[in-house]
Amino acid sequence: MVFEAIRKTTAPEMVARQILDRITGGQLKPGQRLPSQRELAQALSVGRSSVREAINALAVMGYLRVKHGQGTFVARNLPDSDDPVQKLGSALKAGSLMDLREVRLLLECKSAALAAERADRDQIDRLLATVEQMKKATGDYQGFLEADLAFHAALAEASGNSIICEMMKLVTREVSRQHSRLRTGRLSPDYRQRSIATAADVIQAIAAGDPGEARLQIEKHLDLIDDQLRKIVP
Repeated sequence: MVFEAIRKTTAPEMVARQILDRITGGQLKPGQRLPSQRELAQALSVGRSSVREAINALAVMGYLRVKHGQGTFVARNLPDSDDPVQKLGSALKAGSLMDLREVRLLLECKSAALAAERADRDQIDRLLATVEQMKKATGDYQGFLEADLAFHAALAEASGNSIICEMMKLVTREVSRQHSRLRTGRLSPDYRQRSIATAADVIQAIAAGDPGEARLQIEKHLDLIDDQLRKIVP
């Protein structure tokens, strides 16, 4: 006689399952905007933190797109998966990187804009040097990651704001810890090349003294990780 093991289900997973069921069942269409996190929390009788974790997990899996200031939308191109529920556990763990990304967007968009206004030649040269290190380490993921983190630290320094620099040290340590936990060494070589290219675009905007463009380019740089996460979540 075969029994199925009873598994404890968390509130974020239950929320994620409900949203996922409505996407795969067609009630939520590609491109459709979801209710706000507050509305979902009230409708599901859970805390907003559970809703946020569920949304982060489904964003990692590629079913949702979070557009800051606009809301959460069903992805226009849904993943091809026979049993997406199997990935939920891993995606919920990886979802913490999405929270971290929000913090990085707040800090680094401001850093890039300030750097475009304040960076001197030495600071721009240090940024360029980190990109050269990334290029040399494309075949060595740990070396690439260290060079990438050095780029973000140099960006904070170029902002000329000492508080941003200190906050970025904390963020950088957490980024490194999360990358180790999620074994992001599996990120594709294409991701590494695109990361290098977008970092170079950030520096170009800073050197041109264009805060708006610098902010846009660092956002593109940080956006790259979203598409890659769902490829490495087991």
